[in-house]
Amino acid sequence: MVHLRALLLLLAWLLPALLPGSVARADFTLEEYDQWQRYTGWPIRVIEFPGIHNFARADLLEIMATEKPTWLRRYVPIGSRTVFYPEDFAADLLRVKSFYRREGFPAADVRGKVLARDEKQDLRLIVEISEGAPLILRSWSIAHVGNPAGVDSARWSRALPIRTGKRLAESQLEAAVDSLRQKLRAIGHARAVVFFDTANVRNDSADVVFKLAAGPYCKFGRTKITGLKQVSEGTARRELAYEENEPYTPLKLDETRRNLLRLETFRMVRADVNVEGDSDTLDVLIRTEEGNRYLVRLGTGYDKEEGMHVSGKLTDLNFFGRGRRFTMDVSASDILDDTLAASRGLLNDERFIDRRVGFTLFWPHTPLNSTDISIKPSWEYEFKAGTIIRTQSATTRLSALPLPKVAASFANEFGRQDVLVDTTNAENVVSTISIETIDLAWDTRDNPLVPRRGHMLSATFSESGALWSLENRWWRAQFAGRVLVPINQFTVFAMRGAFGLMGPLHQSAETPVQERLRLGGVTNVRGWGRDLLAPRADDDQSIVLGGDQSAFASFEVQRDVWGPVGLIVFSDLGNVWTKARETRLDDLYTTAGAGLRFLTLIGPIRLDFGYQLRQNPYGDKPWAYHILLGSAF
Repeated sequence: MVHLRALLLLLAWLLPALLPGSVARADFTLEEYDQWQRYTGWPIRVIEFPGIHNFARADLLEIMATEKPTWLRRYVPIGSRTVFYPEDFAADLLRVKSFYRREGFPAADVRGKVLARDEKQDLRLIVEISEGAPLILRSWSIAHVGNPAGVDSARWSRALPIRTGKRLAESQLEAAVDSLRQKLRAIGHARAVVFFDTANVRNDSADVVFKLAAGPYCKFGRTKITGLKQVSEGTARRELAYEENEPYTPLKLDETRRNLLRLETFRMVRADVNVEGDSDTLDVLIRTEEGNRYLVRLGTGYDKEEGMHVSGKLTDLNFFGRGRRFTMDVSASDILDDTLAASRGLLNDERFIDRRVGFTLFWPHTPLNSTDISIKPSWEYEFKAGTIIRTQSATTRLSALPLPKVAASFANEFGRQDVLVDTTNAENVVSTISIETIDLAWDTRDNPLVPRRGHMLSATFSESGALWSLENRWWRAQFAGRVLVPINQFTVFAMRGAFGLMGPLHQSAETPVQERLRLGGVTNVRGWGRDLLAPRADDDQSIVLGGDQSAFASFEVQRDVWGPVGLIVFSDLGNVWTKARETRLDDLYTTAGAGLRFLTLIGPIRLDFGYQLRQNPYGDKPWAYHILLGSAF
């Protein structure tokens, strides 16, 4: 123990002197350390950081070995408490001091104190920080070792995370080096080396010079793929995004990796180039690891919008080889009790609001080589908002990625539909359906599951009867957008909006009720139940008929509060109108609410509660809660 104490004290005093240009200190005396020893194993009540101005407590707690006690545990004596170890705390003072040096505060002073309550036998830890003056970036420049083609120093410099006259942090310099290195490699210089020199450090300011050694201009060589068992090598090579002797860029390797993972037959894919040697031709090694060919997923649960629901899915990931994927899925949900079912004249075997059986054949990279085909026959019974719909149809979809982050698809749904609106003197309407849909989407979000920045813009155009002649024809256009802007490390401001418009075609008098626009639910106006914000039937206000035009907008602030838990505050507004000429932007229903987000291994789970700020004209309850697995943005 004596040797350990001596080593810690030596590091506390000598480490700042070993770091060039730094006078930061992490101070504690031998007497203080001896006193801390008697508190070994005592519970920690709170950790305080007086003196911090440029960082959050969470930034410092993340680098410390001493665990932070939970807020609830300070006041409720339930469960175990985090305990104190003097060795960890002494090392934490050095870590905090090193953190401040890396972040541009070379003169920061860090002191530790341990205050004990003997009657309670718990501790209050204080990490007292005097940040001092920051190191300011006076000027910076880029110097080239050689003169590589394609280097645009002026444009690249605008994207670097450093600014003249601002604090100079080592972490920002390292990020700038990584950015310059990646830009050089993106234009073919696989062996690029970038480093920086800090010069003329005086009066709390410094100059920085980035030195770029691009190396030779490289191209792709031979490709070797390992780990293939059930998937043929021809199928795997079909997903390569580059050809031999094509100019090298890591973007093509990333695209190849995504293409292989999209087949869902691989649980791991790595794509690397051999940069050893002096040749300008780089051989590629793709290492794969296949998962199980057959997947079975069963699920059951309960939520407000679907009631009790069960689902099952069986998938063959290599159906007839070449990465084709065949899936059979069955689902059923029930939200109606016996009393409500009897009041609506429904039989016991018709109480499900949604029953569905479907088969899907996904064929990636058809003979067109850039187009995917999926064919899905399905049978569905649905009771939704007073409308009973029985559908037997088959959907064929052609999809492609014509540009990076841009997706496009064309789909045709053909089949038979039986519709009954649950109103007085209603009759079954049996018709043939043929719906053609074109989708376009531009997605720059950084993460599809938990996005924190970026945007997504989409447009969907649908028409009934373009390929198959029908009596009742209609058209529909929908435009949507969502934007996420990070405010700081823990907070994101998100906006979302959509506009829909539809109408009859040729001799048709009106649009079909089952295809009309509706709002309400977890994905739009959250103060309303799913699909309940829309025009209603005159003789029964509980029957939702939908309308031909809709508009909504959502605004929310997402805040990480603790670990996987986030808090959400939102406001939504929108409405649906029977005809386009009735649209008025002052005729919107507004809701406000809050929610929680939990990050899990299967994706984020959201629980939102919304309250209607405008009086409900249909007598429904003025609030709704929603549960969503996935991202609403």
